[in-house]
Amino acid sequence: MKLIFNPPHVRNTVITNEQGHVLYSTSTSFSFNTRVTVVKKHVPNEFIIGRAESSEILAKIEWHTFSSSVIKYDGMDLVTSQFIPPTGILGRRRVFQGPDGRLYKWKIGPSACVLMLDGAEVARHHPVNIGFRKAGHEAYLEVFSPVEHMVDLVVLTFIYVEKLRRGSQESPGTDRMHAPIEPAN
Repeated sequence: MKLIFNPPHVRNTVITNEQGHVLYSTSTSFSFNTRVTVVKKHVPNEFIIGRAESSEILAKIEWHTFSSSVIKYDGMDLVTSQFIPPTGILGRRRVFQGPDGRLYKWKIGPSACVLMLDGAEVARHHPVNIGFRKAGHEAYLEVFSPVEHMVDLVVLTFIYVEKLRRGSQESPGTDRMHAPIEPAN
């Protein structure tokens, strides 16, 4: 499964499948002391590509600077230091327990994130490629069959780890400048 992010800034984006159907969207509100990203899940309109039949809030991420961020998902408030804690040298890996009870590990690289299960790759982020050395493409998350049953959680945790990865690379306000237009319902 290929999930395309347009624009590639995960806190304000529209996520489509290869056919162009809107599956998820994110929008982030900014206030003095906190930022909140709302992740919506959309039911695509099968007759009009790019339009959503309906949508619902999948999760909210409260980004905190001096304490652990909180992910509100499935009726729970998940403190990120416990739900998806840092591991490894410099905390460049984040581990969470899936609904199947297994441990999944996001490896946070310098240009992309990879989700691992038992040493095997189960999802991979492909950043934007403008096409100098090979064919260009938009940013996308490739989700392999072993985790398609929990794609909502894969997308949600990816948004979190990708924001962490980009945190030191982007100037303040980058997400605001790239805010997408909300998909039509």
